[in-house]
Amino acid sequence: MSQQNPIGDLVVFESTKLPSVGDNDEVKEKEDYLGEKGNSSPSLHAPSLKDGLIHGRTLVDGEWREVSWTLEEQRRVVRKADFFLLPLFTLGFFWMSLDRSNVSGVLTSTIIKDTGITQNEINIGSSLLWLGVVLLEIPSNVVLQRVGPHRWIPLQIIVWGLAETLTYLVKNRAGWWTARLFLGSEPASPDMLTPMLESGFIPGSLYTLNSWYTRDELTKRTSIFFFGNILSGAFGSLISAGCIKLHGKGGLAGWQWIFIIDGAATITVGFILLLLLPKSPRETAGGIRRKGWFTEREADIYLARLNNDDPLKSKSAHLAIAWSDIFNVLGNWRLWPHLIMCLSGLQAGQGAGAWSGTILQSLGFTAINANLLLVPGPIFSGLSSIALAHFADKWDRRGYPILFVSFWTLAGLIALYKLPILSGGNWGFYAAMVVTAAAPVWQSYNVTWVALNARSPAERSITYAVYIGCSNLGGVYGNQVFRQNDKPLYRRAWAAVLSLGVIWTVFTALQIVQYELSNRAKEKKWAQLTKEEQEAYEAENSNEPISRRLDARYAL
Repeated sequence: MSQQNPIGDLVVFESTKLPSVGDNDEVKEKEDYLGEKGNSSPSLHAPSLKDGLIHGRTLVDGEWREVSWTLEEQRRVVRKADFFLLPLFTLGFFWMSLDRSNVSGVLTSTIIKDTGITQNEINIGSSLLWLGVVLLEIPSNVVLQRVGPHRWIPLQIIVWGLAETLTYLVKNRAGWWTARLFLGSEPASPDMLTPMLESGFIPGSLYTLNSWYTRDELTKRTSIFFFGNILSGAFGSLISAGCIKLHGKGGLAGWQWIFIIDGAATITVGFILLLLLPKSPRETAGGIRRKGWFTEREADIYLARLNNDDPLKSKSAHLAIAWSDIFNVLGNWRLWPHLIMCLSGLQAGQGAGAWSGTILQSLGFTAINANLLLVPGPIFSGLSSIALAHFADKWDRRGYPILFVSFWTLAGLIALYKLPILSGGNWGFYAAMVVTAAAPVWQSYNVTWVALNARSPAERSITYAVYIGCSNLGGVYGNQVFRQNDKPLYRRAWAAVLSLGVIWTVFTALQIVQYELSNRAKEKKWAQLTKEEQEAYEAENSNEPISRRLDARYAL
């Protein structure tokens, strides 16, 4: 019987069956355990259940240690990681996204009047931010492997918070462009040519989460991580509304207070992560705790379950990235449709982006109300994202949820394209903006999909960097869509965004089809082999990259 379960990054076919004799409770518990693993079943490296226990092994001081544990112990250690680890990354993502996106609130203040910068020059500055991130994404992930995420990620947050704070000193377009470029990148450190600031934060965080969670847990946790990005859209607007009320205090404009308050909060978060972020499941004390939040046994269980899910994760702590890994990722043609989905779908989903608040002002709303009206959309988006991620993990599917989101977004964009922008408070147009913004954030599904089909931890790390760099590249051109000469109706802008949505939908469907066809072709060839031929094939090809083997399936 051909069954499937993750091994490394793909899925391995293996003949297996549940116990037919023995204690019924043992059979039921094993069935429950396999049910928890989504659509997966035991594989060559899968955990075994005997006498109600799961069995595995973990590497301790260079030697393998055999470990046995119950399902309840496993649930408990995962809950601990969810409680202590996930909020730190989500908090960092929240402030990173807010520092990038607070331009929407800034533009509802007096920055254009105070500095003489035009709308198109504002767009150029925003594009420079994303360009800086794109250029330095891969080098940052290489450094992350050398320095360790527990140091590198907090350091990035602290330094970009400082850059965000100093943006309040901007006086003209040159200052604006410089500030946005440095927020996206930073000069090299003294001992290595490497970027800092925001470049590398997202792929570094995603790679770290991937090394802490199993395949069937990853989509939901990635969505929770992206929830920080979603919340920044809601609370960022609230913060901007409050800062605008400070206009004139201390001789500063409302937009200056936005940069100062957001930057100071970001620096604080960076120091919090520096003190609390664990080095690994084996070392969870952080910078201020004497004892870690995992006991030695809990760390053994946590690492053994990761090894059962993906044996290569045992080696990821000592990961060295070679040039060949970079070339292998860039030469993988299956990655490119994911990147096209990313480039087209990101801008389609974001719609007006930084100009959302300004568009609402053109409808007759005040600056404060325009920011407050932007709050509901991201909140609904966050809730729908986590709900859909639950089913993506349960069904072990990512492509179809993305396709669902693309149709949702297209419906909202069509309404925005057709509805006129009128003065006096156009609530119909505002409702269409909310519906479009409320669509689930699908990027977490796509980036998980890409990672699950990587061939090794090294290639996975580079894949994250390439993918997030690609998503940031969308910000380079995306900020040029809503031009000054196109307002207030922005017909050309909405037509462009709608066209990108169509491209996103088409490539999502094509990617689903190509993976399905590839899996069917592999399964057909595998089924044609006799049992003896299958065993011989496994023995002869055990060292081959798993994506080239017949006994493997791509994640869908």
